[in-house]
Amino acid sequence: MTSSAQGLYSLATLIKRLEAITSRLEDVEDSRSAGHLKRQSTSTVTSAAVVETPSASTPPPPPPPPPPAIETQAAVPRAVTAYDEIVMEGKLKPFLEINKAIAPPPLNEQVDLFAKVLATLRSVLHQAAACRKPDQKSFAEILSPLQAGIESVTRVKEAARKERDWFNHFTVIADGAAFVGWVTVEPKPGPYVNEIKESTAYYANRILKDFKEKDPRHAEWVRAFNGVLDGMKRYVMEFHTTGLVWNASGIPVSEYKSSRSQPVSGPPPQVGSPFSPAAPAGGVAAVFADLNRGADVTKGLRKVDKSEMTHKNPALRAGSVVPASSGVGAKKPVKPTKPQALMGKKPTKFALEGNKWIIEYQENESALEVANAEITQVINLFACKNTTVIIKGKVNAVTLVNCTKTSVLVESVVSSVSITKSPSFALQITGVAPTIQIDSTDSGQIYLSKQCFGVEITTAKCSAINVSLPVEGEEDGVFEEQAMPEMLKTVVQNGKLVTTIVEHAG
Repeated sequence: MTSSAQGLYSLATLIKRLEAITSRLEDVEDSRSAGHLKRQSTSTVTSAAVVETPSASTPPPPPPPPPPAIETQAAVPRAVTAYDEIVMEGKLKPFLEINKAIAPPPLNEQVDLFAKVLATLRSVLHQAAACRKPDQKSFAEILSPLQAGIESVTRVKEAARKERDWFNHFTVIADGAAFVGWVTVEPKPGPYVNEIKESTAYYANRILKDFKEKDPRHAEWVRAFNGVLDGMKRYVMEFHTTGLVWNASGIPVSEYKSSRSQPVSGPPPQVGSPFSPAAPAGGVAAVFADLNRGADVTKGLRKVDKSEMTHKNPALRAGSVVPASSGVGAKKPVKPTKPQALMGKKPTKFALEGNKWIIEYQENESALEVANAEITQVINLFACKNTTVIIKGKVNAVTLVNCTKTSVLVESVVSSVSITKSPSFALQITGVAPTIQIDSTDSGQIYLSKQCFGVEITTAKCSAINVSLPVEGEEDGVFEEQAMPEMLKTVVQNGKLVTTIVEHAG
């Protein structure tokens, strides 16, 4: 055999061996389901066989590169996915559906804002799952969007007072929106949600009564809204039993905010939220995208079986809203106080308007002075805290409303001093006052001058009220404290009620 023939034979043998290796590599790639890599390796090996100088010692081709790594998306915290399942999808969707069917445009606007408040709460929960517990200042900044959302819901209610047939609906939504304030309550946020529900029951029962014969869908509206509150309470009791849970090993809040504010290259990651499976972006944007779909947002709802309908099962109705028949004549419940962290600080005021001194929202003022007061002027104090007001001169009247730990020093009053819902107050009269009226106030101290012994003090729903009287024969400034009676005894005498003070002897 000539050398040229032997070279051709070696080349043919080498090509067959390379084809066999290529076939095996293709089988391996097929088993890995990476067809594009298989074609790439085949082309590489084939071109190498043509270009490579024929030689019996040629090494085998290198193995194919491994398939590219697939980036894994960060998992949504369980506390957030549970919120989506229990509240957003499980309770909010049915409420949005029934509201869309019966509500006028202004109420739809308010309900949309209510839904956005819940979406904002979702972002707060997501941040809490990723961050360590912040200080009070940083926490207040986190809650500011939540506070703004609650205020926007309330503004819609105030603007809709002309909607007489729907105003109870507006009030239920406005009062109920404060239930997101559980994030500031410790150590028992669950009962706070229940208190908010009870505060809406009065207006909810009025809806049931007014529309009982007109449109039964309003009863469904009330049940659906109560369902949102019940779902929130269930979620809170399960995941935030003693307060909003933060991540003890998480990042600082400042780093979380900076990472969220940096631009991200490429498409945003998809968040696997059950509430928004087809949303183009995660987080709050995904929730808003679903809310803006209108009626399409409820396409995935299942049909409720008759065994699950409260209006067909009295046993289920026991845990829902009070029936309309029992709501007639019900007393209006006391509205729970909004958490301090969600209460916006009001601007202070200290001004004379006409013949009225307006003193409002003053805090930690040690000596506010009303100088040269006139006999026709009235001094009105409202929502002051840890403040002392000195009134120089004789005035017509003094009123304190919703003040806390507020002290008033006044010379003389023509008509009366009125104190309402102002716990831990202190009042000193250096001159004369004919009447002091105290209503719904716990804990107070009254100092009278010798000229003021003819004063009449009336109290209603009060406790721990003490009156200090100057001691006869002693120098000025020496007082004897006496407690106003709180325990009364009432008996029937000759067909009339006779009430006397209970005195304890010994």
